[in-house]
Amino acid sequence: MSYIVLARKWRPQSFDDLVGQETVAKTFKNALSSGKIAHAYLFSGPRGVGKTSTARILAKALNCQQRTDSEPCGTCESCKAITEGASIDVFEIDGASNNSVDAVRELRETVKYAPSGGKYKIYIIDEVHMLSTSAFNALLKTLEEPPPHVVFIFATTEPKKVPVTILSRCQHHSFRRVTRNMIKEQLKKITGSEKINIKESALDMLAKAADGSMRDALTLLDQAYSFSDEITEEELQVLLGLPEAEIISNLTETILNGNISETLSIIKELTDRGNDLRQILKQLVEHFRDLAVLKVTQGDKELLEFSEDEIQKLRRMTSGTSIEELTALLSELLRLEYEVKNAINPRYTFELGLLRTSFIKGMTSVENILKMLDEPGDQDYVRESSPGTTGNTPLTLLKAPTVGLDRGELIPPLEKGDIGGFSGQKAEPPAEKKTEQIKQSDRDINAPIINKEDLWRKLLEHLEHQDNLLVCKLAEARLINLTATELTIGFNGGMSVLADSIKKNISVIEALLESLSGHKIKLKIASLPQKETKKDLNKIKKDVFAEPIVQDAMRIFNSSLVNVKPLEDGESNE
Repeated sequence: MSYIVLARKWRPQSFDDLVGQETVAKTFKNALSSGKIAHAYLFSGPRGVGKTSTARILAKALNCQQRTDSEPCGTCESCKAITEGASIDVFEIDGASNNSVDAVRELRETVKYAPSGGKYKIYIIDEVHMLSTSAFNALLKTLEEPPPHVVFIFATTEPKKVPVTILSRCQHHSFRRVTRNMIKEQLKKITGSEKINIKESALDMLAKAADGSMRDALTLLDQAYSFSDEITEEELQVLLGLPEAEIISNLTETILNGNISETLSIIKELTDRGNDLRQILKQLVEHFRDLAVLKVTQGDKELLEFSEDEIQKLRRMTSGTSIEELTALLSELLRLEYEVKNAINPRYTFELGLLRTSFIKGMTSVENILKMLDEPGDQDYVRESSPGTTGNTPLTLLKAPTVGLDRGELIPPLEKGDIGGFSGQKAEPPAEKKTEQIKQSDRDINAPIINKEDLWRKLLEHLEHQDNLLVCKLAEARLINLTATELTIGFNGGMSVLADSIKKNISVIEALLESLSGHKIKLKIASLPQKETKKDLNKIKKDVFAEPIVQDAMRIFNSSLVNVKPLEDGESNE
């Protein structure tokens, strides 16, 4: 007799044999016991979790000649014929290769006839989402009002591609991925029955590599059994092209420590050994996902599916790392996984991505910065109250530069007087009082404030790290006037688009002006006359070139005239 692969030999033959699909099994057992049989079912879920097997078990139970309660006997002629794929009342159709409207029309003609031996004619259509739109439309009427002796069972991995008109006519059952522990237990049962020598660690590796698919796990086991009579973790790593678990662990630690030199050394070693970098990155992403889940849940075994020893090892690995750092690293690795998948040179792309991850180590979260600024010793961030207020008011300079930042976002480490890379300005002490303080009640409300250029410069500096594009637009403006309540800037007629764009962000700018000045200042945008055209500038350039003094200077310094800039209104020509 020819060899039967394990995935076929150990295919479930009853509802009790289904692994990880207890809800579906219980539903059909109750339905069969009570006689509540629907005319159409849709089975959806990942590959290799038991959809087609369940369809066959249901078909056997419906036509079983000796069924008691809900389970098929498995020994009658009908059950044997269905198991062997020889039943004339059960039709298994591949939706991918029979997706035309003609195939469905032919099916509609056959459903009229009564079953030959069993109680029902059963049509199992696998990958039903592959049917064409016209084929689905041709099936609608038959599916809505089928003959009483017909049952349709559709299976698909992509239920979203099935038209809603079909979905609404079917009883939908969702199949779940099989957990790692369930796969391991089933593999242990099978290897014991088949007398296959395999290490416990190798079973763990197979269960993990199967990624929720029982069929994939049996296929990998079959492959490993053909490779060696005694399956070990090391042999599986060679067979499946997987890096050693210790290497993944070492690579993780170097990334967490920001040691890019050691990280690149490990990548070189893996490349020299011929490991698939895409597979390495996939495992690295999974590992960092586990670390992040551990940090958040404090070791929920249902989410991690690890032993206590493995959880303790992961906990030690993340002891010096915050959840913000892990989240940032995982995001970067997920981005890198996509880049490497489509890269012409995977190794260089991988190395560049890991170089980016090294920048994350040591970054400070906004939460920690707020705590630092709230500490009593930070007197540098307290200034005298603004005019019109009483007492001393703490100056939380972080409010201005962190407009738009969420708590928990990582920014570079703080230096004394520096706010997370925003070049924040410490409040200058009032010593020597460069400008005499004037009380609000003693001065004219419209009197200009002397240091308007200083306020404008600080405004641009603070905005630069929040919205660089907005700063570029503001840089084109002319600073016209500053009073106690109003800052006026202007754009010439050719830059009206910039003015309109800045008006949309006026609330952000005014909030920052209030933070920098200590009181509310409105931003007013004025329209200025059109600047000189290129033709005007060329004329001015010729006039300047004709000046004897300019010609003498050019001759003395052996120079040439490069550019001429007209003076703006109000600028001194001295």
